[in-house]
Amino acid sequence: MADILRRGGQGSLGTSGGLTLIKSAAAFTAPRFVTTNQVQRSGSSVEHYAVVQRTTSSDATHESFYPASGDHQRPGMTQVIGGRTYNHYWRISQQVSDLIRQGEQEHLDDALRAYQLTYKLVEDEINGLAGQRFGPARTPSDAERLAEAALARRLPIQLGTSPTAWVQMLDRLLSQTKTRDTRGWHALSTDPPVTVKDMIVHPVSTTPTTQIGRVPSSQVVNY
Repeated sequence: MADILRRGGQGSLGTSGGLTLIKSAAAFTAPRFVTTNQVQRSGSSVEHYAVVQRTTSSDATHESFYPASGDHQRPGMTQVIGGRTYNHYWRISQQVSDLIRQGEQEHLDDALRAYQLTYKLVEDEINGLAGQRFGPARTPSDAERLAEAALARRLPIQLGTSPTAWVQMLDRLLSQTKTRDTRGWHALSTDPPVTVKDMIVHPVSTTPTTQIGRVPSSQVVNY
């Protein structure tokens, strides 16, 4: 638990007890829309065709942590009572540990959905056009615009065909997972402490707003 707090820059239990470090769009491999030009001559006229090339993209790997069941010492929390020093601990049951793990998996699922709605979808739609010729056109640029228009018809209007827009949309969708924490869906609390030998134990429990396992990624991550 102390390692999770250190990694998250927190000094307390935080909003969820776990930590998932969602990377930005820069950590993903973006698809590329590339065409090659083919020329067809007919007498004195020259016709240009754009041929769409296949592309790839890749998801990112995000670090995710959750505490195991057991007693976890609260950093820097000691108390002297009657000349005796007591250390404070969080007590995490197996059920709560499993619940925190499920909550962090929800963040990972959200990130995967963000990728699938952006880079992966763009990759699939570009590859759906791969090998097709678009034209005839007077110039290579005109032919490429025909191919780009075909891609635009296949993609959601929110994505468009601009690679810059794809990056911005992925970052926006990735950030939507924060909703789970800001709305208290992953919130944890502590029950009244109990004293065990030289330990003051704070059992970790859920709160009235905890919604782990109840809100799918399809309700969190969307254009």
